Formats: sequence, structure tokens, C-alpha cells
Amino acid sequence: MEELNLIIDKISIIDADLKKIINQEVKIPYVDDYNSVSDYWYPHPPCLIPLFLGYGASYKGVVHHFFCDKKDTFGEYFLEQGFISEIARNSKQWITLIVLKIIMTKEGLNDEIINFCKQVNYSDYEEVDEFTLDYGDDPNEFKNLIYIKQETPSRYVKNISEYNGDFPSTLSAINSAQIQNASIFEIAVPEKLNEINDLPLWLNRNEDKQALFEDYLNKNMLKEAWFTLNSKGWKLKDVATALEELAMKTDDELFHLVTKNWINGWRKSTDQDGSY
Repeated sequence: MEELNLIIDKISIIDADLKKIINQEVKIPYVDDYNSVSDYWYPHPPCLIPLFLGYGASYKGVVHHFFCDKKDTFGEYFLEQGFISEIARNSKQWITLIVLKIIMTKEGLNDEIINFCKQVNYSDYEEVDEFTLDYGDDPNEFKNLIYIKQETPSRYVKNISEYNGDFPSTLSAINSAQIQNASIFEIAVPEKLNEINDLPLWLNRNEDKQALFEDYLNKNMLKEAWFTLNSKGWKLKDVATALEELAMKTDDELFHLVTKNWINGWRKSTDQDGSY
């Protein structure tokens, strides 16, 4: 957890209140899908920095890309589904979703929930409670949910024209404006990539990703190498080697921390010979 704590301190999208929840200084009144990531390690692309271990082989965490100008965001990754979806675009949104889940789980606002909200400086719990009375926890209605409605995450957007973020995919469409800074793990509808012109090579399923990575690395095309590494089909041991090779090309302290954190998790896992 040492590297993860250092990573959390360096990622600005994680505010002080969310950090309290991550570090378990403030306990969520239920656990379910907000367990410690130290409990187990699942294969995942390095662009995802897991912060919580969820129910049913899933992670929630920060999606962070190196070597390109792309905003950090919060995503959820289910291994069975095989893609990351954007669940929140800032810490306030994520805490709102946590409060919503607690209210739904506890079947209404109570003193325990209010105390939790006060500990993380969240004063809008009554408005979230009113939302649950009107809409439950229906994602289709998040356009009416405080903080979420201002900058709606791509997971809850019906029409791509309504989305103004950096994430390259909604659950039903491709955000083509962001395709040059996209990992295949961020694409919920890979079949729609066939409709995109000038598709990056790393998004072509027929490319040999390891050979492509080495070619980009030799040409010092670090962004391209990074996105190629965050492609499907890699053996985990080869990901570890590729991360170390890429780390030799940069002095970015955060990159070195992410590399060390990923490799240490993989080495401690029971799936060292697996793939993603």
C-alpha cells in the first residue's frame, strides 16, 4: 500500500475528503463494493489505479494516462465485462454516488449516514435523499442528481453529443474526438471501432501488441507505446517487463510509482501467469 498512498497524494482529482474514505479514516456505513484493494489483486491495465475492490471481481479507481494531455477521471472495471466505464469526473461526484448508494442500502436517510456526510464535508445529503424518493438510484435519471448533472460522466450519457469530457466511449457510442488518446479498455462498444477513420494501430485487434509496443518504444513514441501496453491480449509477465522498459524512458515520479505498484501487486497475486 506504500506506493498507492504516494500515488494518491500525487493525483489532484482525489480531494481531501475522498482521501479520507480511501484511507478508511472515515468508514462507509456499508462495505459491499468499497473494500480495500489490499484484499486481492485482479489483472487490470496500468492506466487504471484501483482504489476500491468491488463485489464480483471489480475495481473502482482513477483512470490516469501518461504522455498525453488527458484529464484524470474515475472509472469502474468489471473483469467479466472487460471494459472500464467512467463513473465520476471529480471527487464531489463520486462522494455523491457513495451517499446515494448508502441511502438506498439503508432504505433512507438516518443519523449514521448524516454523520458520515459530515465527516467528509458533504452537506447535500438531503437533496440526494430527495432524489432517491423520486428516482431511486436509476442512472437514467442522474441528469437530475446534484453534481452529476453539471458534468455528466460518460456512463450515464445517452447521446454522445451531450458529453463534453475526455473519456473515449459511452456505453453505446464512441467519442471519436478522443480516439487518438484511447485505450481499448475504455471502449464499451469495440464493434463500433470499425466505423472510425484513422484508427490508431493499438486499437486494431489484429496487431501484434508486443511487437508494436517495442517499435514505438524504439522510436521514443511514448504515448503510443503506453496505449499499446494498455491493450488486451498481454501476458502479465510481459506487462511487467514493458512497464520497466517504459519507465527507463521517463523521469516522471508518478509513472515510476504506478509501475512499482502494479508490479508489486502482480507479484503477490495468485495469477502471475495470466493475461489481460
